[in-house]
Amino acid sequence: MSATANKRYQVFISATFPDMQGARQALILPMLEHGLIPTGLDSAAADGNTLLPVIQKLIETSDYFILIVGGRYGTLSPMGLSEIHREYIFAATKRKPIIAFIHENPSALPEAQREPTRDGQVRRDDFVRLLEEKVTCYRWSTEAGLNELAGKVIPHLMREHHAVGWVRADQAGEGGGAQAEALKARIELLEKEREEALSQARPPLKTLARAGDQVALDYSCNVYEGGDCKLAMVTTKISWDQAFSCMAPLMLNPASEPVMQKTLEDFIGRKALGDVQQDFPRAHAVRNVVLAAHSFNQIKIHLRALGLITKSSEKDNRGLPLWQLTAHGDNTMSQVMAVKRSVKI
Repeated sequence: MSATANKRYQVFISATFPDMQGARQALILPMLEHGLIPTGLDSAAADGNTLLPVIQKLIETSDYFILIVGGRYGTLSPMGLSEIHREYIFAATKRKPIIAFIHENPSALPEAQREPTRDGQVRRDDFVRLLEEKVTCYRWSTEAGLNELAGKVIPHLMREHHAVGWVRADQAGEGGGAQAEALKARIELLEKEREEALSQARPPLKTLARAGDQVALDYSCNVYEGGDCKLAMVTTKISWDQAFSCMAPLMLNPASEPVMQKTLEDFIGRKALGDVQQDFPRAHAVRNVVLAAHSFNQIKIHLRALGLITKSSEKDNRGLPLWQLTAHGDNTMSQVMAVKRSVKI
């Protein structure tokens, strides 16, 4: 099989968060089916100014740029533009192939997914008019409809705009060894630059929650009440020290994200019965705790912002990143978890 047949293409998805999270997910399956790798930042914790170098690097290394516009324009930056507007401008300056999926009736969206002020609505409508003048736009009304539309649009986008793409090293073919090594070196350099940019962009530690400060985490679970088993969506609170202490010993050596998440879920599972009893007073057991992806990402991003964890240079057997303690994280783990003497000398 030729290297061309095995190419994969990276797509930066730009959308407001969290209102367009469902729409973003609706795009992912048709993208994967056509060899596209979705990327982008959708965390509420990702401040557009501090992470601007990271965002721009992701856009610059992407083959395509896709916008999803719902009912919101988004939070304004100091320069008076929303994050998605700034991302669009940067993508346009880099001459990336751009398409936009625009909601056809934003007034029909839930209140939380619409601009709350008249000024915000005007900004959103002005941005839509700009997109209609500059790029190819498609209208959608439901997430299911967006998923179906994307399945038709993406092949057309790829035919109209041939991109460089990425090829696995073991499928690069003749002469691929040197190319693969050069590509590997380039990826490592980009990852290093990204980590350095993130490190420099971190807010001052004194402004961040830590130690005994509480963080709210969302999870789903099966609740057993009488003879019934019900699926419940629950929010719990734990301290940052508890979250860190759960995972820190795992990261003495590089640890995978699924293992880290499972450890957090096991910890939450030990207190889940108390969490659910307000809504299920007769509950006698809780099973199958699954931490929401946005909650796990919040923990991961925050611990990195505190300088406690960092990405390892190693990857797991699927090529996914591993995480390990920093020197500061190792020291903090010892302080938080070591047993203190109870007798004064």
